[in-house]
Amino acid sequence: MGRFRGSFDYSIDAKGRVNIPAKFRKCLNPEADETFVVVRGPTNCLRAYPQDLWDAYEDELASRPETPETLRHKRLLFSLLSDSTLDSQGRITLTAKQMVVSGIKKEVTLIGQSNYIEIWDRVKYEEYLLSADDFDEMFFQSVEAGLKSQ
Repeated sequence: MGRFRGSFDYSIDAKGRVNIPAKFRKCLNPEADETFVVVRGPTNCLRAYPQDLWDAYEDELASRPETPETLRHKRLLFSLLSDSTLDSQGRITLTAKQMVVSGIKKEVTLIGQSNYIEIWDRVKYEEYLLSADDFDEMFFQSVEAGLKSQ
């Protein structure tokens, strides 16, 4: 499987459908069956996982000990989960609840995050980018952490 990389801007249609870029569609494994699992993500965005990668993640979630924290995490995650198969025009559908929780209105930005795609309301994402004035600090902490793990 290829990796999801880059960002793309699209509009959501009246039925909640959003285009998945051809570049991203080419990254899907046949095992994904052209299906994405859309779930709530941190920072008020959505995440779209290819079906095959989601299945592995879901198995890992199921193997975690049941604690109040893991139960809450699973409840919040699964309550907004939807399976969405690509239509003939390469679109997936977001549910009305997903759009409300993530603040998605009409314009979205899709961001490749290697093995999943983030779906953001475009204005919220631009605000998020502008608030990221600590990039250099995060970058060097990440490099340092990577060196320590080697």
